[in-house]
Parts: sequence; C-alpha cells; structure tokens
Amino acid sequence: MTITEALQWLEQYERGVGGFLVGLPILTFVLGTLLKWVSRRLAGCFLALVVHLAVIPGISMAVLVLYMLFFLRANLLHELHLILHVLPIISMGVTLWATSRILAFDDIPGFKRIEGLMLLVGLSFAAILAIEKTRIGVFFLARFEHLVLIIVGLVVLWKFGLSLLFGSSKTSKRRSPRPASARNPHNRQPR
Repeated sequence: MTITEALQWLEQYERGVGGFLVGLPILTFVLGTLLKWVSRRLAGCFLALVVHLAVIPGISMAVLVLYMLFFLRANLLHELHLILHVLPIISMGVTLWATSRILAFDDIPGFKRIEGLMLLVGLSFAAILAIEKTRIGVFFLARFEHLVLIIVGLVVLWKFGLSLLFGSSKTSKRRSPRPASARNPHNRQPR
C-alpha cells in the first residue's frame, strides 16, 4: 500500500479523522487541566500520550505537504485535502500549545525524544531539499571555510537531534551530593 492509497482509504473516513483531529486539542486542554488538579504525574502521562497522538501525524503530513510543494511541484490548490493534509498540522500546533499551557514540556515524559524526532525530520528534509535545489559542481562560490562551517553546523545539529531522540529518559537535573553522614548511617555525628 502506497501513501497515496492510504490517503485515499482515509478519505472514506474523513469525518472520523476530522473529529479526532479537532477533538484532540480540546480533550488535551479540558482533561489535561482536570488531571493536573488531581495529579501532576497523571497529567504528564496523559499529555505524553496526547502529544504523541498529535505530533506523529502532524510531522508526517507536514513532510508530505512540503514534499508535494518542493519536489513534486504539485498544485496545492488542487491536490491538497484540507482534512487529511492541513488539519493534522494545525491540530499538532494547537495540541502543543494547549499542552504548554498545562505543563512545562520538561515535565512530560518522552517529550525530549519527540523534540529530537522533530529536529531530525526537519534537518533531514532541509538537507534533502538543499541537495535537490543546489547545483554542486566543481566550483563553490563562497570561501572554503564557509563550506566547512556549514557542514560542521549541520553535523552538530544532527548529533544534537540524535542525542535528544536516543538519549536517556532521565532528567538532566542533578541532585546535590548528600553529606557523608547521610550516606553511611554508622558515621552520624551527634546533634
């Protein structure tokens, strides 16, 4: 099954898809706020699920629309289906906005990995677009140092995205070391 066939199959269920994509940000804001009053941890787990449900289709459709625009040079006025192509991107943005109003992104489990995924997809698309649009020949019109700086910058950003995507799930907040008396109960000093 190709992507075009999958989108044609989804067109049969456009009301359900549209309802899901419209309801996701609303559910995020209402249920996320209620769960935050009950428990921040429970709200964080719920928001992690909602962010994944919004970001993965949103990124996929953003890449597909940009691919249609830049590579296929398709006429988006005729080819673009608003519910299947545009609504996932809008739903992703509104869901991320609603999530940021409820909890900080650092408090949501797994958000660094989604952030790394978004960065890697964006960098990959930008690199492919740059390769497709430029004519790399024998001559590079800028100085050689500029070319090296561009390549080093892309590699650093790529490594940063990979570290966000595949890094440890532990937070980067470090605790202050405990005193020796707290570590060894036999060496307690009298008070």
